[in-house]
Amino acid sequence: MFRLPRPSLPLVAPPTTASVLLRWLTVCVFLCLAAATGFYLLTALTEDISSHRRDMNAAAYKAQIYFDQREALLRYLGDSVVVGDPSVPSSEGVRQLPLDGPGGKPGQRLLLSPRAEHTLQTLQTHLLLVDAQGTHWLAGGQADVDIAGLPTLQVLRQRSGTLAGTDPVYWLRAGDAGVALAQPVQAGPQPSQWLMLLLDSAAAADMIDGQGIGGYALLDRDGQPALSSLAPRLDSAGWKALQQRQDDSFGVLWSTGLPRGVALVKGVGNDGWRLVYHLPPRLLLGDMATSLLIGSALLLLAGIALRLLRHRVDRQLIQPALLQHRRLLESLDFSSTVIDLAPVGICVLRRSDRQLLLSNQLLRDWLGEDGTDSDWQAPWRGHAGERGRGLEFTARDGRQLQVLHAACRYQDDDVLLCVFHDISRHRQAQAALSSARQAADAANQAKSAFLATMSHEIRTPLYGVLGTLELLGRTPLDSRQSQYLRTIESSSSVLLQLISDVLDVSKIESGQLSLEPASFSPRELTESVLRSFAAAATRKGLQVLVCTDPRLPTRVLGDADRIRQVLGNLLSNAIKFTEHGRVVLRARLVQREGESSVLAWQVTDTGVGIATEEQARLFEPFRQVRGAASAQGTGLGLSISDRLVRLMSGELRVVSEPGLGSSFTVRLPLPVLAATEDGPALLAEPPVYVRGRDRELVDSACGWLRRWGANAQPLQGDPALLDHAGAILMDGEAEQPLAWQGPRVLASIDGGDQPAPTADGALLVTLHGMSSIALAVARQQRQCATLPTAARDVQPGPLGLRVLAVEDNPINRVILAEQLQALGCEVELAQDGVEALQLCQTHDFDLVVTDINMPRMDGHTLARRLRAEGNLLPVIGATANATAEERERCLASGMQGYLSKPIDIARLRQALSAVRQGDPA
Repeated sequence: MFRLPRPSLPLVAPPTTASVLLRWLTVCVFLCLAAATGFYLLTALTEDISSHRRDMNAAAYKAQIYFDQREALLRYLGDSVVVGDPSVPSSEGVRQLPLDGPGGKPGQRLLLSPRAEHTLQTLQTHLLLVDAQGTHWLAGGQADVDIAGLPTLQVLRQRSGTLAGTDPVYWLRAGDAGVALAQPVQAGPQPSQWLMLLLDSAAAADMIDGQGIGGYALLDRDGQPALSSLAPRLDSAGWKALQQRQDDSFGVLWSTGLPRGVALVKGVGNDGWRLVYHLPPRLLLGDMATSLLIGSALLLLAGIALRLLRHRVDRQLIQPALLQHRRLLESLDFSSTVIDLAPVGICVLRRSDRQLLLSNQLLRDWLGEDGTDSDWQAPWRGHAGERGRGLEFTARDGRQLQVLHAACRYQDDDVLLCVFHDISRHRQAQAALSSARQAADAANQAKSAFLATMSHEIRTPLYGVLGTLELLGRTPLDSRQSQYLRTIESSSSVLLQLISDVLDVSKIESGQLSLEPASFSPRELTESVLRSFAAAATRKGLQVLVCTDPRLPTRVLGDADRIRQVLGNLLSNAIKFTEHGRVVLRARLVQREGESSVLAWQVTDTGVGIATEEQARLFEPFRQVRGAASAQGTGLGLSISDRLVRLMSGELRVVSEPGLGSSFTVRLPLPVLAATEDGPALLAEPPVYVRGRDRELVDSACGWLRRWGANAQPLQGDPALLDHAGAILMDGEAEQPLAWQGPRVLASIDGGDQPAPTADGALLVTLHGMSSIALAVARQQRQCATLPTAARDVQPGPLGLRVLAVEDNPINRVILAEQLQALGCEVELAQDGVEALQLCQTHDFDLVVTDINMPRMDGHTLARRLRAEGNLLPVIGATANATAEERERCLASGMQGYLSKPIDIARLRQALSAVRQGDPA
């Protein structure tokens, strides 16, 4: 057994001097060939540019003569302006064009000879006069241009005085007409009359253009093109470099260190205009295509030939000399691999007889010296080399080792490379993590149990508070007492919501929150959620509206309570953070395919809005919007809503801008259930006209009424022109009455669910219930058609049940009794399950409402004892432990219903009515 020293040679064979020299020689030869090719291409490019430059100079010279002739003509015409007695006869054939208009001198006129007129026509120019009255044609005919697009007197005055000389000629851009030359008639700083010579743009372009010049452009004094060729054009970088050149020049255009083409710049006239001829790089490359192709091909062939030559010399002369060097490196490579694997234990075993060939010091420290009585003779040595196995064993010192092995070659022999890992700390860490995980699970369960217990303990006295407040609200109170009562109810509701939110967060984090899908109407759910918040919004002075899509399914399958909780949180926040304006709740059908659908609920407000940086963390627990003056609560509502929506396979989105309000959208996939229509059957006649301030609400109401059979349409035009006797008006603007003589339905936030007649014969219903509005329309239709009433709207009456109320808390027992009596029930009281069982044996009851947690005998035991005795009396359990598990235990013990504390009268009535009809409460 021995150790190899760390190799001092690199793992890769170093190249010899011959290889280096051969490689550099090849590179130098190739660079020389490349330089020769470059010189050839540069010479060809220089000749091509010289040829183009000669063509550019010829074209520029021709263009300069063209423009100089027009300037000379304008100066001649300016010198032909005279002042004197117009009655003095002029030479024969000379026309006198009066110029004594605004700004002109008396008797001022332009003497235009036949030769001058012929010159105007020959040079394809048009003479105009610009004064305070506008632009007028003088000579040369009228061109097909828009005079309004030509330079005005104000523009010419701004240019006046910018040129030196006694008779300056100003160059101007004439819009679509091209180029115009102007000269003042009078001398002075602000001439009132100008002679303008309008050049023919097509003729000027033909004169500027030429053979072999590339592209051209006539630039004004600001560097903007007045005339330019359509092709070829420079790119934006080349054009920018071109505009920076002011003097006459010829050269390469550079931008950001790259050549953008070649350009010739020549000045024309005395007003700073420049004539530019430019050759883009692609045009020059096109001229050089043949030379580039020949040079590249020759250079490529030379490179290939040099590479083949170098490869042949290297293979026949250099590689044989390196063969022996490579064999030595194979052995050194193995030693380097062993060293690189430290600090792990390493050894090499011969595969044939498991003889130890080498090992490192760390492994000898772990296993000792190789001998008969050591860890070297442990079972790992005999099993090493078996395919797909990693071995673990415990050394004599208690160290846990893992052995990994791999087959390889060493010194012309088949060997096994074995690597040892000390996994003692890893096992200890695994044990610690397992213990920590168990402790965390236990702590999580303890936290959930604690929260459930605290929820139960707080809900029990809170039921006494809320129940007493509800009963107190049914007694006569003055205004101040009513205000105090509303304050206490609001605070108690906030406390109850806080308890529910904390319990929901605990359920979600522990994975105990489960959904309870049931059939529900999305329209009724949306309207009921809004009605529960309408009073709070109205007290704050906000307009609160609900708008439902007439395409909504009648019944869908989902957890209505959780959806109600999400919408309630969104509406509560919208009202909280909105000081003025309105809050709108919308429900619409996004997608419908067979028995599946996607519904969307949207809550929009005109509140303070949410900043973009706040939106990213809006759904975190206990997160509140910073800077909101009315920020209250725990910050759990949005977090719980987001988790509930994701639990229902939906998504919750927010769109908001500070100062513009917010919009929250909930999208949920919900199965569609087969169900009959949930609204009253309406008649097609008489028709129904719908009036409202919001067109969206009007369209929604018309859609629902048409869905239920009515001929409904928005009220348009003058109502006085309509036949009031033959139609019904559904008026959503009850605050702004309309002169309507026919039957009318008033929809107002002050209305109730049941239609109530008003003094003028109209029916008043709530604005937040389409079924209530449709019911009022049906009544008006029946009255109009004098048909017998198909159905009567029955107000909820006394239940008339004999109920046994079982409650161990004396305060809650009294409150429950008064709530049942308020519903018209005859009540018998019991303080625990034992007393209740005795009363059931001696008295007849229609129903039992019992608390769950009671001394001596709890509610579950009471229900089981009744069923064991054959008593099928319906039992409803009431508990402050509002969990799904508690509900399942209630149903499993034989109860027909379940109520979570605190209990209000409405939910109590609903539960009693459901059990009486044979449905679970």
